[in-house]
Amino acid sequence: MSPTPARRLLGGTLVLFSLAPIFRLLDAEDDNFRRAGVEAAEATLAYVQAAAITVLLLGVVAAFIVPRARLLGIAERGGSRIGSVTPRLWAALTAGLGFVLAVSVNRRLYQGLFTTVDEMASFVHARYLASGDLAGTLPSSPDAWLIPNMLVVESGWVSQFPPSHLVLLATFARTGVPTLVGPALFATMVGFATLSLVRLMPDHPRATRLAGVLVACSPFLVFLGAGGLSHVSAGAFLWLALYAALRARDDSWHWSFVAGAAIGVAVTSRPWVGVLLGTLGTLGVWLPHLRERAAPGSAIYWLARRCVGTVLAGIPFALGLGWYNQVLFGGPANLGYLAAFGERHKLGFHADPWGNPYTPLDAVGFTSTDLVAFGTQLLETPIPVGVAIGLWLIFARTLPRGAAFLLSFALVPVVGNMLYWFHGTRMLYEAAPAWLALGCLALAPLFHDSSSSRHRSAPRAPELGNASTPPDAPDPPDAVEPSAGRRRLDILGVATWTALSALGMAAVLGIPDRVASYAWDEDLVARLSVPELPGGAPSLVFVHTSWDERLSARLQGTAGMRQDSVNSALRRNTNCGLHEYTDARAAGEVRVAAALPRIDLRQLPGAPADLLRPPSPDGTTLRTREGERFSPECTRELRADRFGAVALAPLLWQGDLPGLESGAPLFVRDLGPEANAVVVEHYADRQPWVFVPTQPGGPPELVPYSEAMQVLWGS
Repeated sequence: MSPTPARRLLGGTLVLFSLAPIFRLLDAEDDNFRRAGVEAAEATLAYVQAAAITVLLLGVVAAFIVPRARLLGIAERGGSRIGSVTPRLWAALTAGLGFVLAVSVNRRLYQGLFTTVDEMASFVHARYLASGDLAGTLPSSPDAWLIPNMLVVESGWVSQFPPSHLVLLATFARTGVPTLVGPALFATMVGFATLSLVRLMPDHPRATRLAGVLVACSPFLVFLGAGGLSHVSAGAFLWLALYAALRARDDSWHWSFVAGAAIGVAVTSRPWVGVLLGTLGTLGVWLPHLRERAAPGSAIYWLARRCVGTVLAGIPFALGLGWYNQVLFGGPANLGYLAAFGERHKLGFHADPWGNPYTPLDAVGFTSTDLVAFGTQLLETPIPVGVAIGLWLIFARTLPRGAAFLLSFALVPVVGNMLYWFHGTRMLYEAAPAWLALGCLALAPLFHDSSSSRHRSAPRAPELGNASTPPDAPDPPDAVEPSAGRRRLDILGVATWTALSALGMAAVLGIPDRVASYAWDEDLVARLSVPELPGGAPSLVFVHTSWDERLSARLQGTAGMRQDSVNSALRRNTNCGLHEYTDARAAGEVRVAAALPRIDLRQLPGAPADLLRPPSPDGTTLRTREGERFSPECTRELRADRFGAVALAPLLWQGDLPGLESGAPLFVRDLGPEANAVVVEHYADRQPWVFVPTQPGGPPELVPYSEAMQVLWGS
């Protein structure tokens, strides 16, 4: 049976988006976010183009030296051994492998720290949940405490994130090992993905077991799984939901309750992908099974019980999310993202929170950046996984049972994310096991000897496969002349060795390069680690952040601006002009519009052409204009940053928090001696320090408070 035109079109589209620079459609000139995505895709594509030629040449040479038949014998013996392991034992082994790898990355590369502000903000909020409080209470102006992705609402100090991942973080916070949340949830995803793939592809036991190993060892998945982003929660529970849906299909309908609860956790962790994959992972499994029911009435009853069980188990999570949103953000459907960034954070084609238009053409360009990087990062191979899958779809005569569902599971998040302005390879984390399983199916024919079935005339059944077909068997070739057979065998040998060379290059070059990109130098470690403090009284550590960070916190905390407005204001105004505006707002002059300094608060892309950014050796950012005169207050702010600055977020989550005090250091933003006085007075029992570089470009050090205030903020 020949491939259908629709399948060939899908395969060609995958190859095109994995190899072609479609991402150049994006206008990235005035948008740092777009520019970073395009630059990463360009670098990945350059690596693919150079390395793919190398592995192809290696494949040609190796095919002449080592006959493919010898490889097939090794593959057959290895496949027989792994195929004999029970699915549950294999799932446990792969989950354990994934956990060990993720813990190793967490401890050795990340040094037991959270590495993104999303994780840090989530964990700060999670610690209040662990103490029994829905939100934190700040003892003074929020300017001293606010970090990105956190905001102050009527109930208190919270993060913008949905609750279920926060609850899981809170659970690990109570155990004292908060950064193990990622490895534990990653191992959960690996285990349930392996069990699910066995049931989805019963005719390919070897491919499913290999896919489980690749999921556990994928650099892309391991590096994300070693952290604490909400993706790890959604991924673990979506694959649990899929496994439960498969059990509900094959065994008791009561498994649908497990599926519904797992989807509830996923949706209340990552709402959009939870809805998409949760719906597909249940109805996509059950609806095709209805054809096997004898009577229509029996089929409807069979499906209804499973749907009812799923919905009933999911209702408590829906109600909980509505209550959480109502209490914190003013409405059952008001997610924290909207409270922090406004309506522009929603799905759809419109201006994003930074003022950049997001159009269908932008969606195509962003999808290109995603798939170019994602296909390579999955295994760090020079031949993207999407290319292997695409070629398989183009040339395979039939698809084995379960392949159509896996394709849907892999591609639905890609299509769904086209409706969302925020892009990145991590947005495909939850579907990555499906991509790896499809890659194994695509390569399986290369490692199977089809000569024994050459003269077989019985065709395989379409789509669902034939139960009598040997596991992992490729489609029987047409009868050919011996010479043509030899030519085809040579081509298969080259393809087989090229695939092995790609994996070898990943191990030798791709993965080590990726590991090196996560390595931290001593200066960065010093900025992320809690400084060594003298014994005695508990410490109050003022972190000297940059002028930009101080302005951001003041605009949000004192002026009450949303984060999208703050980001635009910082991008479109000089530091001094924005500082004078913030001072006026803080002085209460906001009621008199004429009294406020004039600044540009339009949410437009890019920055004005006349805005200058003088180079700064200490790494801080200054925006000014030709001929701008600095007031004494602005000169003081600029002078305070002459040695450099340190970010607050990486330290904040590691110490005590307001209202959660155990004797650890309490970190707070340095806003100058006048603003700091309120905090110093409130924590009079703590010894104050300042964490700041003491020479331009140098590492931060702990300096006595009075000395630092005089040096940084004095005359």
